[in-house]
This record gives sequence, structure tokens and C-alpha cells, in this order.
Amino acid sequence: MIAEGSSISFLSVPYVITDEVIEKIKSIHGINAYASHYAFLSGMLSDKNGNPLELAAYNIPVSKDDAASIRGVSDSDLYLDSTIKLTAGRHIMPDSKREAMVNVQFAKQNDLNIGDKLTITTPGHTSDIEVTLSGIYENTDNVDETEFSPSELRENYIYVDYGTAHALDNRNQGIISVKFFVDLPDQLASIYAQAQKLDLDWNKYYLFDEADASVIDADAVKAVSNQFSVLTAVIILAGFLVITFVLMLQTKMRANEIGILLSLGFTKSRILLQHIIEVMIPAGISIAAAYFIGDHLISSERFKITVTHIQMVTTLQIIAINLCLLMASIWISSARLLHTTPKAIFEKNN
Repeated sequence: MIAEGSSISFLSVPYVITDEVIEKIKSIHGINAYASHYAFLSGMLSDKNGNPLELAAYNIPVSKDDAASIRGVSDSDLYLDSTIKLTAGRHIMPDSKREAMVNVQFAKQNDLNIGDKLTITTPGHTSDIEVTLSGIYENTDNVDETEFSPSELRENYIYVDYGTAHALDNRNQGIISVKFFVDLPDQLASIYAQAQKLDLDWNKYYLFDEADASVIDADAVKAVSNQFSVLTAVIILAGFLVITFVLMLQTKMRANEIGILLSLGFTKSRILLQHIIEVMIPAGISIAAAYFIGDHLISSERFKITVTHIQMVTTLQIIAINLCLLMASIWISSARLLHTTPKAIFEKNN
């Protein structure tokens, strides 16, 4: 039995996935089944009497150039497990021959029933292929397709068996996607790691983790991570310089005040502490406000972010970095005046 969500998808764009590649991945311990998807094809459909079948459409009218999307699958139950629901008939299976599945809306629109004969014609193909309607399905997820052309609508997806797709394809495009199913969801990470170690050209292929439906491309993730690291470093450096220059200007404007405090016997450490407290009060308020606002936005259902709260470890690290930068800015901006005698300060200002 295949656990829900325990699968990885193997994509090849624009290259073809060969049987050799499939066999290599299938040999990984823990994979118990797989289902493949043939290259996308477009074709015209007609009934047993040769009458063209009508495509579903919303705001955009159907033109003579619009065609149904022919999609070959080796096992529709496995490959489309969570995206469609069978309402009549049976799924496309590995042993299916000249069989097709259509959407329930397409079937109603053309008065189709299980067992009806359909004829599929693809551009550039010399002969038509007759298939038997073996299944009728409906989409389980709601997607706004009102602005799509008829050829792009999922209601016009026609799923056929692998042999029929191969026979309709005059360019021999082959398999472009494969789903591999594992015994348990917690094996996905291990199997993914083993797959990456295989002797394959990873410039041609991608792995998708079906558990979170996100692309897992180590090189791409690493590149993006490096870019964010550089960007973060630039932002931190720019912020540090701006704050330092502002504090230097502020300290210069308070030169007489510093000179008076020094002449009255105030220690340099005490004056520096006063400057630190003056800066830390608004900085602390800003950090606290940023934390609570960020935590509220992340937790808000409007943004639909999976993280529920900002991790405390990350928060403490951010606060520590900010405090260190502020301390350095204050020291740099005050160091020159604090190491000058009161007499020299007054003489320079006069």
C-alpha cells in the first residue's frame, strides 16, 4: 500500500527520460512503484460517426485551431492520485490498450458514456487512432481557469495509455515525467539523497518532493542562498556605515556638552554609557516592534505561510548582531572626542 504524499517526481525538461534512467532510480531501496507521463500532445477528437467533439470553454470562444490536450500516462491512479477523482469506469492501467479518460464536463458536453468509441487525430499524423472511453474523472482542486484558452483548460485534458500516446506522437518525444512512490514518507529524504548520487546528468533532470510540492534542486538552492548571503552582508554593511555617520554627526554637534562633562569630572566610560543608553532605548523599541509585527504577519492566515512563529534562537541572534553593530557604531563615532581634552574641544569650537 502506498502512503499518501510519499512520492518524488522526476522531471526531464526538455530532455527525454530513458528506460535506463528509470531503472537506476527504481533500483533504490524503498521505492515500490512508479508511474510515468508521456510528452504533451494536442489533437482533435471525434465520435464514432466522425463528428468533431466540442471543447469546454469559458470567456474565450473555441476556434478551429484549438485542440484537446492529449496526455499519456502509464497509470493514472498513481500519477494523478490526489488531483483527480474517478466518477465512472476505470483508470488507465499499465495493461491498458487504446483506452482514454475524459473530464466529466467534457463527457456531459458531448454526451459521452463509458464504452464509447472516440477517434483522436494529431497534427502531422497520417492515420487516426480509435480509443475506447474507459473512465470519466473530475478535478479535485479548484483552480480559476476562466481566462485560459480552451486548449489549456483541464476540462479538455484527455488521458490515454502509454501505447496510444506513443502511436499518436510523430516526433517520438517520449517520457518527460515520472513519479516514484516509497514505502514510508520519512524515507523521502534518504531516497532523494541516494538519487542525487546516481551517475546521471543533473543538468537535464530535476527532482520534486511531492510531500511539499516544491522543487528540490540543490544547485539552484545553493545559488539563491549565496545570493541572499551576499545581499544580507551588503545591507548590514550599508546600515552600519549609515548609523555610524549619523552618530558621528550627532556627536560633533554635542562637542561642547562632552567638553563640559569632561571638565566637571565625568569619566569617558560614563559619557560613553550615556550615549549607549540614548541609542539603545529607540533601538530596543524598534527591535521589539519588528519582532511582534513580523510574528503577527507570519501567523496571519492571509499570507498562508507554513511557519507559525519566528524561532527564538533566530531572534536572539538577530538582536545580538544588532546590538554589536550599534555598540561598534557608538564607539567609533565617540572615540575621537572622548580622547580629546576639554580645553582642546573648546578651542576647536571657538
